[in-house]
Order: sequence, then structure tokens, then C-alpha cells
Amino acid sequence: MIQLFSGMQSSLTLVYDREMGSMRLLLTSPLPRWYLLLCKLLAGTAVSIFQVFAFLVIAELTVVDLPASGWFAVVPVLMVSGFMLGALGMLLSSTIRQLENFAGIMNFVIFPMFFLSSALYPLWRMRESSELIYRICTFNPFQYSVESIRFSLYLDANTQALAIMFICALVFFTLAVWGYDPKKSIVQRRALT
Repeated sequence: MIQLFSGMQSSLTLVYDREMGSMRLLLTSPLPRWYLLLCKLLAGTAVSIFQVFAFLVIAELTVVDLPASGWFAVVPVLMVSGFMLGALGMLLSSTIRQLENFAGIMNFVIFPMFFLSSALYPLWRMRESSELIYRICTFNPFQYSVESIRFSLYLDANTQALAIMFICALVFFTLAVWGYDPKKSIVQRRALT
């Protein structure tokens, strides 16, 4: 959940920068647009990983007992998860022009993604209650993030979930780069019509 919120919050700054005009200066630099967006995404991912480890330290001091090697095993999964969730936020920020609108949309994305994942209840319990909810959960990319992190903390690899996260991260980032391209931008096309 920390990475989900962090990914959306880091994308919120993109909307703010666009609204204040500083993004226009950044995007006119000689560096390729995808590189600038990738650097922003990697910075947001790094911040989210530090936040996750701060939370894990607190959890370790209170009730959770994790294997020591699980702290190292979770790092690659956190990188892919943070990248995927940050790219999703970046994709959303490419379509929204105003800060207030993005803040509202964040809630409509974060809470359904969180509640329709196995973060609170196992998937088999959701399947017992409703087959439809279970099917929706299987299309939720955050679901695979939760499962990958959970498995890797206890030194078990969930390669299917990791592969799905990686593919989603690439798709979200590609669409975000396309969305920030002024020639192909969704926002620009809406402004022209």
C-alpha cells in the first residue's frame, strides 16, 4: 500500500509541475522525453522502497518476524512493483490537467485497487463470496504486487506474479510516454476538439 500511495503521489507532482508551467521548461530540454519520465519514475520508486523499509523496521520491532534474507530478497520485487505502480500514476497524470482533478481520481484508483486485492483477504476467500469479485481481482495489477512482495519476504518466488507486474510496468510506462508526447497526447487531442 505504501508503494501504491507513493506512486500516485509522485505522479501528483507531475500534474502540479504542468499546472505551474515548470514542466514545459523541463520537457524542452535536449534530453529525450522518455528519459526524463524514466528518471522521474526511478526516483519515485527509490523513495517508495525507502518508505517500505522504514515500515518493515517498525513492523519487525512490533509483531512481524521476517527472515533476515527476506529483507534482501524483497528488493528486486519492490523495484518492479514501485516501477509498475509509479508508471500507472504517470499514465493517469498524462491524461489529467488540473491538480484537484488528479487528487480526486487518485482516490477512485487507489481504494478499489487496494480493496480488490489480497492485501486484506486471501483470494480464495473472495472466490467463496463472489466469483465476479474474484475475477475482477485477477485483473488487478496491484494484486500481483501484493502477492510478489508477500512471497519474496518469506524467500519464495512467485514468478507468474512478477512477470505480470513486469509486463504491466512496461505497458503503463509506454502509454505514459505516449501520453506525454505533445503530438500524440490524449490531453492535446481533447483540447483540439
